[in-house]
Amino acid sequence: MKIVIVDDERPARSELKYLLEQCRPEWKLIEASNCEEMMQVMEKEHPDGGFVDIQLGDMNGTTLASMLLNKNPEFALVFATAYQEYAVKAFELGALDYLLKPYSVEQVERAAKRIEERVAGRREKHEEELSKLTIVGSTGVELIDISDIIYISTEDRGCNIHLQDKSFFQNQSLNYYEERLERYHFFRIYKSFLINLDYIEKFVPSYNNGYGVCLKYIEKEIFPIGRAQCKELRKMFEF
Repeated sequence: MKIVIVDDERPARSELKYLLEQCRPEWKLIEASNCEEMMQVMEKEHPDGGFVDIQLGDMNGTTLASMLLNKNPEFALVFATAYQEYAVKAFELGALDYLLKPYSVEQVERAAKRIEERVAGRREKHEEELSKLTIVGSTGVELIDISDIIYISTEDRGCNIHLQDKSFFQNQSLNYYEERLERYHFFRIYKSFLINLDYIEKFVPSYNNGYGVCLKYIEKEIFPIGRAQCKELRKMFEF
């Protein structure tokens, strides 16, 4: 994620940058000292959001914010300033948060979460329109067709997304994907597995009069089905 810090005072930029690096070391942080530099950043870097000071040398921060949002209405805007009196105006403009100097870790963490929620919501909206899922990796961001996902399994604190010929690890919970893919024929058969119903090959008897499921392209593996989920699947597939 690319985030810009706009402040005409270098120490203030450095302080905020340091705190953000502690909270979100994976973010790319870009600095701008005035409006002109900020607009250049918008053109070259296309940042996801930014922290904007109110009193800039060449322009009031609220005027700059209006320009930024006019250029990109989805820009995740946070004001970071020493002045309390502009808070109402800031939220009228659509700011996600309003930080007051001197900054605290708690303030910065709260603002970072709000930026992430805004950007994630925007990505999900775009993904739903395209029937794509965003995969974030070390070499960049990849879009995959949701219809190509065979199943998703939990691993450590994240999930593995399995396609026919490869898999991707993502730092999201299975609950997140269950909700995200609800309208795409995905079903949670067990606490650790979310499957694409279109890839079911057969059901096989299991212990205690239950069933497991075999999926296309996944050889020699039978996935367990929870008791309640088994009843639901039997109704769904009439067996």
